[in-house]
Order: sequence, then structure tokens, then C-alpha cells
Amino acid sequence: MLRKFIASHFKRPTGLIGIWASNLMVKGNKSNYDKLIEDLDLHPHEKLLEIGYGPGTGVNAIAQRCPTCIIHGIDFSPLMHKRASKYNKIYIDKGTMLLQYGDFLKMPIADHDYDKVFCLNVVYFWNELRQPFGKVYSLLKKGRSFHIYMADKNSLIKKKAPDSVFNKYSIEEVVEALKSSGFENVEHHSEKGHYIKALK
Repeated sequence: MLRKFIASHFKRPTGLIGIWASNLMVKGNKSNYDKLIEDLDLHPHEKLLEIGYGPGTGVNAIAQRCPTCIIHGIDFSPLMHKRASKYNKIYIDKGTMLLQYGDFLKMPIADHDYDKVFCLNVVYFWNELRQPFGKVYSLLKKGRSFHIYMADKNSLIKKKAPDSVFNKYSIEEVVEALKSSGFENVEHHSEKGHYIKALK
């Protein structure tokens, strides 16, 4: 019961426990973001979207590396929206970053011309993959890419991640769902976690 309660705050941080969980995210995800951003291969004036920006450290690192990039994000935790907005105020005020609060699956997103969409440790919180992957596909320009970082099914089982919070997907399931949603040239490589790149 306690494990489930704590795990739920990594999905949608709230209150004091949520602040504690988000602080762990900052520390635990730094190297993952470094690798993911390297894979993004940023170019000037690109438009990017992060699904589940959390405390906002990933979008902040991108804004520092690519000052001319337009960076959007959506997260369904009010606490993370507040924290990330404060952390990235300089870029929001400049108009190069827009951070929204809402559910990616339900919220209409006006821009359908992103160069790159990415998410880190998010896929576990989708009960199925074809709807979110289909939406990502519709948001990307032709020939552009979707980037995912995730722990696979076996890793989550070893960590005893509760089934009630985490959907445990194998890499094969994710790759198949991407292809079924229309993505091509799906690449996968792993270090401590799994990085997946799929082209529209």
C-alpha cells in the first residue's frame, strides 16, 4: 500500500510527497536527459514538445543549448506545472517556451508542426499505446522524430513497481505500437535504460 502511494507521486506529484518525488526526479533523470537531448540532435529554430516535463529540467537544458528553439511542454501535475514554470520563467517571458497544464491524451494541441516530440519515463502511465502514439504522429512534421526514454518491463518487475501505477511494456511492444501508429525507421539502443527514436 505504501509502495503504491509513493509510486503514484512519480506519476502525478502532489503535495509534500510530490515535492520530494520531483526532487528525486531531478537527480535521477539528469544523465537520462543528457543522453536523450544528445539523441535529439538539436538544430536552430526547431520546434519541440515534451510530454510530461516534470520539474522542467529537461526543457531548461534544451533552452540553454538551443536559444532559438521553440519549446513546448504539457504535464498533468499542477505542482509540476507551477515548479517548472518558475524554474523556466526567463524562457517563458522571452516567448521561446510554453508550458501547459493538462492531460496530453484529452487536451487539444493547436500546433501540428513539431520537429521533435519526446518523453522520458512517461509511457508507463498510458494504459495503451496506440492512442498516444497516434496523437504524437499527428503532431509531427513529415520526416521528423519521436524520442522515448523508458525502463522496460523486466526492469520495472525487478524494481517491484506496482501494477496499479505502472504499465509494464516490453521494448518489443513499444516498437510494434509505434509501427502500428505509422512510424517508420524505429531505432532502439540501451544503456542504463532504453532510448527509442521513431521517424514519421
